[in-house]
Amino acid sequence: MDASSTTAIVAYTGVSIDEAEIFRFVLSQIPEFRTVVVGSARGQVPGPGGVLVVEATFAEVNAPAIVAVPGGVGADRHPEIAAWLRRVSPRWLLASSTGTALLAAAGLLDDATAATHWLAGPLLEHYGAHPSPERLVVDGRLITCSGGPAAFQGALLVAKAYGGAELVAHITESAAATRQQQARPPHRRLRERLADALRGRDPSPPAPTPLDHALGDVDVLDLGAVTPLPDSHDHRRSTTS
Repeated sequence: MDASSTTAIVAYTGVSIDEAEIFRFVLSQIPEFRTVVVGSARGQVPGPGGVLVVEATFAEVNAPAIVAVPGGVGADRHPEIAAWLRRVSPRWLLASSTGTALLAAAGLLDDATAATHWLAGPLLEHYGAHPSPERLVVDGRLITCSGGPAAFQGALLVAKAYGGAELVAHITESAAATRQQQARPPHRRLRERLADALRGRDPSPPAPTPLDHALGDVDVLDLGAVTPLPDSHDHRRSTTS
């Protein structure tokens, strides 16, 4: 795959579907980029909130420009992912909640400060990193987040690097529209509602999708300041390659 235009979202058994969907929602809107879910084998990967479909194996994705690591159950116990993370050289590396423990286990956060899920703080310390109380920590090209809402903002920082403020505005507007559509009851004509009422029917609205759940926790109108990142930063990944 073309290294200059590939975004890889890491999947593993136990991965947080919500966090993966947030990464995919934002990063897939970067122009001229292909977003692919990568894992040890193609097929479905279960996790809290549903399943992800792995579209390519780690062996097939050698040099993605962007890598996003969602959190999940036992995130740090995947040596095959740690080895892949050490091998590839993404321009941007994002991790959310316990996904930061996977980066730490891979040796990519040695003596670094990172945002993480509050329960994962001891794991980061075990692997030589320093957990931060901040919801979002930006260390050059390395972005760590405390959870889904912060992952949305972290992914927006990457999007801004490629598409500027205009792309950020488009993505946030798209997220707001998706949330509004989710909250709006399905439109049905008065005649249909009366007919259903007479028959004793009470049709339920469509079941929310994983993306609906993910965006439900994101306040797209209060993301805080989105500031540009440095143009160049040789983060600690280069020392472990």
